Amino acid sequence: MGLLLIVLFVFPKQGVAIGNMSLKFPTSDEFFGFENNNTINVQDSISSELKELQELENKKDSTKKIVVSQLDSIILNAKLDSLRLLKRSIQGNEKALTSLVRFFNSLDKAKKEKVRIIHYGDSQIESDRITSYLRNELQKKFGGNGVGLFPIISVSKKWTLNNEYSSNWIRYAGFGRKNPLITNNEFGALMSFTRFVPIEESINSSDKKEVEAWVKIKKSKLGYRRIKSFSELNIYLKNNLENVNYQIIVGIDTLKTGIVQAGTPFQKIQLNFSHTPEEILVSFKGKDSPEILGMSLEGHKGVVMDNIPLRGSSGTLFTKQDATLLKKMYTSLSPKLIILEFGGNTIPYTKSKRQASDYGNWFKQQIKFIKRLNPDVPILVIGPSDMSYKNKTEFETYPYLEAVRDALKEATLSSDCLFWDMYESMGGKNSMPSWVNAEPALANADYIHFSSKGSVKIAELFYEELMKLYEANKNSNKVVNEIKEDTLEK
Repeated sequence: MGLLLIVLFVFPKQGVAIGNMSLKFPTSDEFFGFENNNTINVQDSISSELKELQELENKKDSTKKIVVSQLDSIILNAKLDSLRLLKRSIQGNEKALTSLVRFFNSLDKAKKEKVRIIHYGDSQIESDRITSYLRNELQKKFGGNGVGLFPIISVSKKWTLNNEYSSNWIRYAGFGRKNPLITNNEFGALMSFTRFVPIEESINSSDKKEVEAWVKIKKSKLGYRRIKSFSELNIYLKNNLENVNYQIIVGIDTLKTGIVQAGTPFQKIQLNFSHTPEEILVSFKGKDSPEILGMSLEGHKGVVMDNIPLRGSSGTLFTKQDATLLKKMYTSLSPKLIILEFGGNTIPYTKSKRQASDYGNWFKQQIKFIKRLNPDVPILVIGPSDMSYKNKTEFETYPYLEAVRDALKEATLSSDCLFWDMYESMGGKNSMPSWVNAEPALANADYIHFSSKGSVKIAELFYEELMKLYEANKNSNKVVNEIKEDTLEK
């Protein structure tokens, strides 16, 4: 320790160059924590764009060298507040906000019809994080049941789902490292499918034997009350080579049987229940496997919200999917709102503003593609959270995070879609350490992902902004209707 302390005090602050590398050692100030902490309070922080105004206000209060009238001070504070609120609100042009009004109108009819929301995202929403809170709040307010869409095999198990499956199921993803034997991009809305006969055997085997596989769905032991009840099971699939028999069993009763014909490009198997069963067994038997694009537990009406995490994705995979199959599945699902929450996976690898801009252009193509398949459906993009890397002894925001955020925002708003700035809403630059160090912790020690409590917190902030717009629209409609009624009376 003594030797290390000596090195601490004598090592050059600028480091020692060794070839193309630079060897550095913490300074005494850094080691003993004397340097200013870069973190800011989660609740009271403001964006970096307000820094100049904030410094002006602080200087006025602390030095008294700047004389500002009381009126000027009020105006300055009003500017700070309005800019802060603007940064944290859901933003969009007139077309985007008009499309959101259509979604709000659907919510008002949710007691009579189904309102589906598809929530795509990266690993930040895995295990039904963020989505589960939003789903529950919307279902409490507007009605609805069930957990929505899920694959047979999830990369990260949803805590809101309780299912088991036979060991012969295999997952094939439509992004990342794709199986070279898959010659098409027919993966559907979940961007993956599962099958119980491997692709290799399906293609190469001439002497096929019948194979069985099963999925068992039980009532969730965890999660919110409304997801534990459902009145509808849906199975989305396609089938290529051989006929496949299926049956759906509840308790000792076989409620549905059938055959999935070979050459089926897309099919939905649906079964309705008068009350939520304790356990459902779905089994398949055939010489080849259908490709199960997803399953869903939901109600006949009310809000259905799907959680679709795409681990490692930057959100630029949609245009690589087969548009025909994707269109069929979207038409069957009939979403009323699509949420895209991406950006985090590209930030650590972005080294220039040009790269950030290129990413924004790629993302804009994804938005156009999704809009073409879902005309008149509003798209709401959620930007990345704050993310920290370790710079010497401090955790700091990645250098080009704001550039990536800005590129996403530009791509979204110029596409007549809606944007919510999660980065600013959680506190802006260098806010992640405050979330990690909160009691209880709101983010994990990787300084990237939210904890379970942090996921609820950020979901609360988003839901609050969404409901502000909903209530504003509701109140404006009320005023318009009152004016119409008053005019008719006169």
